[in-house]
Amino acid sequence: MKWENLTVKQFEEALRTSGRVCVLPIGCLEKHGDHLPLGTDMMIARTVSEEAAKLEPFVVFPYYFFAQVSEVKHHAGTIAVSGEIQMRLLGEVVKEIRRNGFDKIVLANGHGGNNHWLRYFVQTMLDERRDYVVYAYDLWELSQEQHRYLETHFQTPGDYGHADHMETSEILHIDPSLVHMDRLNPGEWNPLGRGRWMTEEKLFSSIHWYAEYPNQIAGTPSLSTAEYGKVYLEYCAANLAKAVKRIKEDETALQLQQEFYDRCDEISRIP
Repeated sequence: MKWENLTVKQFEEALRTSGRVCVLPIGCLEKHGDHLPLGTDMMIARTVSEEAAKLEPFVVFPYYFFAQVSEVKHHAGTIAVSGEIQMRLLGEVVKEIRRNGFDKIVLANGHGGNNHWLRYFVQTMLDERRDYVVYAYDLWELSQEQHRYLETHFQTPGDYGHADHMETSEILHIDPSLVHMDRLNPGEWNPLGRGRWMTEEKLFSSIHWYAEYPNQIAGTPSLSTAEYGKVYLEYCAANLAKAVKRIKEDETALQLQQEFYDRCDEISRIP
């Protein structure tokens, strides 16, 4: 159920049939090599969410691309708002989703640059009392069995990262007209080694990704196929649907959250 396609009456019914679960797919606008569209992560996140909603009904929030992508501002087409605006905007959007009746909200992440940010955002939900639960979920995670199937049934390069075999295959399935394999620049996906010392010392720096992959491509996409992308997307959708089903069935997360707030309040009343 796509939020933007519902009439008011349909929306009210969707609240009931969705178990008051809303999934907000988050991508970004950034370079994906020279062969994929800027909205690759956004398209994949939305497609996976829409397919999962067919398996386990929930409401899918409209396209959302205000993500953590500061490290790609050196390429045209990137939309990178400040961290402060990212936090505030997502916070306001989540509040509005709750005001519209949903008390279980899933941030379905389709962009690797969001990993730390979204987990931190979810942690900040404990800053003040709330009557809803927010979850962060990485859409690309597969089980060992699913990975094994893909590796044994398709020819794959074995190295992945960004604008790679997986993402290219997914867009080939979603809309092959958006993929330009003739524009690949062989070798651009190889790490430059300029940030290897930081990795060796278990360090993380804001310039780390740029140091290794300034061209925004990591992992060989040359063996990409639409069929691989189809199966991969189906796995991702099935996994999200399974997670949403468990979220619907769960009655403890919100109770524990309220218990946590109550215990926090008790501290201020210590005699």
